[in-house]
Amino acid sequence: MTSERVLIVDDEKNIASSLKDILTDEGYDVSVAEDGLGALNLIQSDPPDLVLLDIWLPGMDGIEVLKTVKTYHPEIEVLIMSGHGTIETAVKATKLGAFDFIEKPFSLDHLTQSVESVFKEKKKNQRVLTHDIFGRKDLPLCFEILADVKKAALNAAQNRKPVLLLGEKGTGKEFIAHSIHQRSQENDHPFIKLNCAVRQAQDIKAHLFSGKKSNNGTPAEKGSSKNAQKDRGEVVYLSNVESLNKSLQEKLAEALKGESLLGFLPARLFASSSKDLGALTAGGKFNKAFLDILKNSAIEIPPLRSYASHIPSMVEDYFKECEEKGKSPAPVIEEEAMEALRRYEWPENIKELRSVLDKVLITGSTLGKVSLQELPSEIKQPQGSTSASEFEGFESFKEAELTWEKGFIIHHLRQNGWDLEKTCQALKTDKKQFQEKLKRHSIRLPEPDAPQSGSHPLLQRTLKRSVVLCGSGLHSGIKTGLILQPLPPGSGIIFGDISTGQTIPARLANVQSTDYSTCLKKGLVSVATIEHIMAVLHMYRITNLLIKIGDEAPVMDGSAKDFCQLIEDGEFEEQDGIYEEIVIDKTYTFGGDKNNGPSISIEPADRFTVSYHMKYQAPIGVQDYTFEFQGEESFKKEIAPARTFGFLEDVAQLTKMGFASGGKLDNFILLGDQKVLNTELRYENEFARHKILDILGDFYLLGKPIRGHIKADRTGHTQNIGLLKKIQESLCKVA
Repeated sequence: MTSERVLIVDDEKNIASSLKDILTDEGYDVSVAEDGLGALNLIQSDPPDLVLLDIWLPGMDGIEVLKTVKTYHPEIEVLIMSGHGTIETAVKATKLGAFDFIEKPFSLDHLTQSVESVFKEKKKNQRVLTHDIFGRKDLPLCFEILADVKKAALNAAQNRKPVLLLGEKGTGKEFIAHSIHQRSQENDHPFIKLNCAVRQAQDIKAHLFSGKKSNNGTPAEKGSSKNAQKDRGEVVYLSNVESLNKSLQEKLAEALKGESLLGFLPARLFASSSKDLGALTAGGKFNKAFLDILKNSAIEIPPLRSYASHIPSMVEDYFKECEEKGKSPAPVIEEEAMEALRRYEWPENIKELRSVLDKVLITGSTLGKVSLQELPSEIKQPQGSTSASEFEGFESFKEAELTWEKGFIIHHLRQNGWDLEKTCQALKTDKKQFQEKLKRHSIRLPEPDAPQSGSHPLLQRTLKRSVVLCGSGLHSGIKTGLILQPLPPGSGIIFGDISTGQTIPARLANVQSTDYSTCLKKGLVSVATIEHIMAVLHMYRITNLLIKIGDEAPVMDGSAKDFCQLIEDGEFEEQDGIYEEIVIDKTYTFGGDKNNGPSISIEPADRFTVSYHMKYQAPIGVQDYTFEFQGEESFKKEIAPARTFGFLEDVAQLTKMGFASGGKLDNFILLGDQKVLNTELRYENEFARHKILDILGDFYLLGKPIRGHIKADRTGHTQNIGLLKKIQESLCKVA
């Protein structure tokens, strides 16, 4: 009997290696992935029986991986592992379908018992697949509307003949196989999936043949062998059957015709392919006898684009299905976005549609609706695209013209530095008519008297893809991390609790505390130490982003340089909305009382500038630094690497108060005895630069960048927030 297959997903190589050795010794077939995306690739190509999944992973966190696995492979069991487990996380993981939640460090006995329990329960409940997407006997709507496919599936369920499923990648061949299986007399048998493109031939053969001949020379009757696999009477599904080696193809043909000398094990055989098996057979690359048997009960599944008019109903059906599984309430998809879904070519078919809808559910749960901007860039109408599918969704020339015209106008405004006069000249159009078109398309240019940082106004910006960073909290000391996910124009920066899904907009009104860090709170959810990631988003002008996080942002090395690398890895995507600035037109001041206390002010200036003055005991002494923003590279070079710092006596006091539990020698500049105790400084004036880093992060809580010159004297988060409140009060009065 072949061993159960286990996939370990953990970026800590020592742990993953130890787990692999332990479970291999226990007789399991074990593979390893270091990140969430790599794990999903392995699961998609060759699903395991069990996944041991760490919560914090690079590229995609464990909760997101769990959701995806349970969406597409609900039959796979998942054990969640975490070194910083909480009741909330355990509950969330269990609700999402995890078998159990185990905390690191775990004992050898605990681990092996947990894995053993999974497989015992899996065998006990092998017949129960109700309410799963694969277990449902009725076909999902995407197949119910295909009359020929539905009829063929119903007919196939009435007999035990082998079934061949043909269609492009992602068309749902496995869905159909499961549906037939659930309706058939063999629905109490295990459904075993074998990917012929990646499984070893010996492994496939072990599921197909016992190697024992019956008395009359034909395959042995079911139940006559003592072979454990034979006793199970597996229903075998061979995906990518064209990759099966020629020897096994020939043996299968003989077995299905009753001519094999080997005992044929499966209670039933399903096979699928996205290739032209007839052409492969003609070229001598596929066994003709095997194909002749299979094609008698072949079912061809058409690509999604051939019935794209049904996509709105399919979307509604899928959202209902997700709600039944306890996912977020379905958002409203705006008409323009739905039209884009209908027009798209869907090269990956149903699989791709469901993947896009899963992302839409994440964004929609935050915003409540889904516009065209929330869809992936390849689904939106790209500038200059002229494919046939682009025109299929328009019911009139007028509708097509307006959609194309808006993109055309924005393109030429960018080309001409967003200068109205130059754009009109370039397009040889009347200024008044052009302004009417801008109004019709809701394209708003900045005020002509507003000072600009460059030759044209900037656009709003998000990331092209999600990225993940793991670390520890400075004050909590707990292993933590964050996930950055793109959001549409006008969304702003939003923090989302990774356990509950509740959100906190990064706005001044949500500031709860400024004790040693800036903390936001809304309702029962809070997030601390946000200033470094906010500074990076401010300087890289990321205007729309969802930050999934725990109670505290990771401190990393005490600076913001890792956050810079993180968002660069996500790449930037310019959006249609204008990136608006708050232009300071008078001087604002906070602090600086009679006792010469800390003070901070901002005054009008052509560029965004921050000057910081500090005077502390040695080894800091007197430090001054002025940072003038000249693009993200200036920030990355001058400010981002500056680390947080503290005196030995202050750190001891903070620890007593429950702060700085995560302060270590590699993420904190420790000062004492009039010297730096644990590291070399990155700059002569690193302390002043770090204070500027905090200011840059706090000042992004107004929701827009500010143009002005900030001058700070020995200030911290409390003074920063105090000045911001005065600016906001003034802006509200003007409004």
